[in-house]
Amino acid sequence: MKRSISTLFVGALLLIMQTSSFATIRRVGFTQSISPVNGLDYVDFQSAHNAAVTGDTIQLYPATPQISWSGTISKRLVVLGPGYFYNNNTYNIPSGGIPNASLQLLPGAISSSSFTVGVGSAGTVLQGINSLYVTTSNTLDSLNDILISRCRNVNVNFDNSGVCNNWIISQCYNANVTQSGYGISFSANRTITNLRIENTTGPSINFNASGPQSPVGVNSGQILNCIFGSSTTGVEATYGSLRLNNSTFVVQNCIDVYGTLGIGLGALTGVSNTIFINNLTVASPSNNPVSTNPGSTGNVFNINPAGNAFFVGYPNNVSGGQTIYSSDGAWQLSSTSPAKNAGIIPGTTTATDCGIFGGLNPYKASGIPAVPSFYKLSSPSSTATTNPYIMTFSVRSNN
Repeated sequence: MKRSISTLFVGALLLIMQTSSFATIRRVGFTQSISPVNGLDYVDFQSAHNAAVTGDTIQLYPATPQISWSGTISKRLVVLGPGYFYNNNTYNIPSGGIPNASLQLLPGAISSSSFTVGVGSAGTVLQGINSLYVTTSNTLDSLNDILISRCRNVNVNFDNSGVCNNWIISQCYNANVTQSGYGISFSANRTITNLRIENTTGPSINFNASGPQSPVGVNSGQILNCIFGSSTTGVEATYGSLRLNNSTFVVQNCIDVYGTLGIGLGALTGVSNTIFINNLTVASPSNNPVSTNPGSTGNVFNINPAGNAFFVGYPNNVSGGQTIYSSDGAWQLSSTSPAKNAGIIPGTTTATDCGIFGGLNPYKASGIPAVPSFYKLSSPSSTATTNPYIMTFSVRSNN
């Protein structure tokens, strides 16, 4: 076991050394009781961004009682928050919720982070951020390859910008995507292509149809392994709607306990070019595009998710006045859930679970960023009195 821990530490150390030789980690709002380090610590996001070079990482820290970060991104960066559901601050855990014990008990909270992405930001990663607002800048250029993962309450606004290709929203707790109304002074192509939303609760999409340009492109997106949920005891509210303006989408391996994938609720409109594959919904198949759209197959209707038959913590996540699972952990499938192996990995015949914990990119509880966690250090004394001086590290991968 000691050999395994040592090997893991050496591997992680080599990875960090390799990364540090090409990029710098910059901290924003670091609250430890030490003097700020020049070139490492910054008081606001924009200062850290302006000092950064392509490929750098910017870490956002919470504050007491709470703090907001904002700025414009014009470089390819990795922007990391601490995750969410990590302490009893109301901005991180809903009323009656429980924290994720795997996360550091940090003081305060990040109440929101708002970023405008512009030219040069292609390839940027935003991860582990609570209440994230992302807006595209008013530009004729393409704004491509943005990854938003493991964030909570995501709001993406495709404003009057050029073509936006290959955006991914993955492993998030609630996400809202809108395309603003057409601006009369903006005459360029404003299509959105290859938008993928996966392993996310309550996704909502609202594409605006105004203006002479097509608001969304052909083969414009996928919605995979998502949950359209509802407010219930001990689970943070998550709903969802799909107003797709007849763009081309595939909706696959999703679970709908809210009625989004149904008729007459106003939550499913403009889906004439959408294909529905292996979804489970409380809605009826009658006059429902989920059953009647060409190419749609494998969908299950009239499901009954009551009695915690589908999820371990839904619809009831409270026992004896205490919550049992965190709000996101409550959406894990129960051992006998009909959603187990009810989905198909896109492009294959391989079965997978429906919902956020299935598919190729399963949801990571509490938005833990995909960086190693060094959570234990033991040594024989506080001073090195022997040679060799043996220390033991414990490292957890959060990939």
